[in-house]
Order: sequence, then C-alpha cells, then structure tokens
Amino acid sequence: MRKAQLVSEILGEFLFPILGFLFWDWDLYFVLLFILFDYTIRLLFAFFRPQTRSLKHLLRPLIFFLTFSVTSHFYMVLTEPTWRFVTAFSDFFWYQDFYIPQGLLVVPLLIYTETSRQKMELMTTGVFDAIKQLKKTGARLLYGTLIFMLMSIGLALFSWGDTVEISFFLVSWLGLILIEHKGAFLKA
Repeated sequence: MRKAQLVSEILGEFLFPILGFLFWDWDLYFVLLFILFDYTIRLLFAFFRPQTRSLKHLLRPLIFFLTFSVTSHFYMVLTEPTWRFVTAFSDFFWYQDFYIPQGLLVVPLLIYTETSRQKMELMTTGVFDAIKQLKKTGARLLYGTLIFMLMSIGLALFSWGDTVEISFFLVSWLGLILIEHKGAFLKA
C-alpha cells in the first residue's frame, strides 16, 4: 500500500508542477507558489485538527515553513533583482487558462488533495496519524530549504538559466519524495 501513497505524492507534488512548467508556461516562482499554497493548506488543516493543534506540534513545521518561504524568495531576488512579490503573486493567481484564473482552481484542488491524502492514509493503514504527517511536512519543508540554499550556491558558481534551475529544483523535489518513500521500493 505504500506504493499507492508514493504514486499519489508523485502525482500531487511533482506531476502538477511539471505539467505547469511544460504546458502552462510556469516559471520557478509559479511552481514555488503552488508548493507554498499546498503547504499552507496542509498547515491550516493541521491547525484545525485536535491532535496537532498545540504549539508543541506546530512550532517546528511553522518555523520550517517560514524558513522555506524566506529562502526561496531570497533565491528569487538573487535570480532577478527587480522581482517583486506582490506582482508575481498576482500574476500567478490571476493567470488565466480557459478564461478561468488559475488561483480559483488551484486552491480548491489543493484542499481536495489534502482531504484525499487523509482518506488514503486512513484506508491504507487503518489510522490517520496527524502528528506523523505534520512531522513529515516539516521535514519536507526543511529539505526544500536546503534545496534552495544549494540552488543559491549553484547560481553563484554557475550562472545557470531558467530551464536548468527549474529542472534542478523539480528533480531535487522528486528525489525528496522518492527518498522519503524508500520503504516502498524495499518491499516486494
């Protein structure tokens, strides 16, 4: 059953951003905003769950989320000094495909994805461990921060282009998902 969770995570966290890059002309920041929306919704769900509502459980993931947000935005300023958060955020949210702003589609989709993730965990293991999921979210945000730190060093050393930076990020993000679910590969 862990393979089903792996496929689900790859589809939700990797395939959608790569489709955005390939078909909807998403740049690295659009992919980053998609991920930030996803983890914001996960943390909001964690806040409203009775098991994870305490500061003891939420503090570490919130700090990692803040660190991930600051580091990734720092990287965006490094790549383009004239970059502005409000303009880029507005461009992402109101970007239209089929005459519908993508922000109005992405947010409900991510809410649905989070509820589906909970239901799948409940079906595969028989219990939904909210604290374990919150720790997993915090770890992914911490490793995402490390990816952006590596990308900042790579930018300083190699002056890479847009395609290389988004490819590096997406491959690294996929690597995080696969390493996190290495147990699915080890079981027959």
